[in-house]
Amino acid sequence: MHPTLQTDITVAEVCKGFVYNELEGKGLFGLAGKLTIQPEYQRNYIYAKENKEVAVIESMLKNYPLGLIYFNTVIENGVKRFEVLDGQQRITSIGRFLTGKYAIKDANGMEQYFSGLPKEKQEQILNTKLETFGESEVDDLARKYEQAETNKQEDKE
Repeated sequence: MHPTLQTDITVAEVCKGFVYNELEGKGLFGLAGKLTIQPEYQRNYIYAKENKEVAVIESMLKNYPLGLIYFNTVIENGVKRFEVLDGQQRITSIGRFLTGKYAIKDANGMEQYFSGLPKEKQEQILNTKLETFGESEVDDLARKYEQAETNKQEDKE
């Protein structure tokens, strides 16, 4: 399969099942465990130390592009998985914000965690589309998980 540019995968899809390891300073997994955000060859997460993580969230709220994110396909024990080649600092920043690891300041200088943001701002962040370059199966996998979640919600109703 040839790598392709994807422009419709959302933050919610990429950060589904996000896991962050505080001790190692690593954003570990996304795409419900199918995406390794920080493979061993990547540097540790540094955006928090450099105060860049807030800028990532503010960029999304201003509808600025976050730049291209590159995925690589790997086979582990016969199972196809994906790794982030470029973009792990941005994805980890987003995942950490979504899981309440840090806050941003609102227009009045008050700290706001993701869970405390107005619903429309939460939706804006979750629905932000990321430009990714890699195998189109990343997009297909994300769509399958999204459909499964929709089906679960419909079953509950």
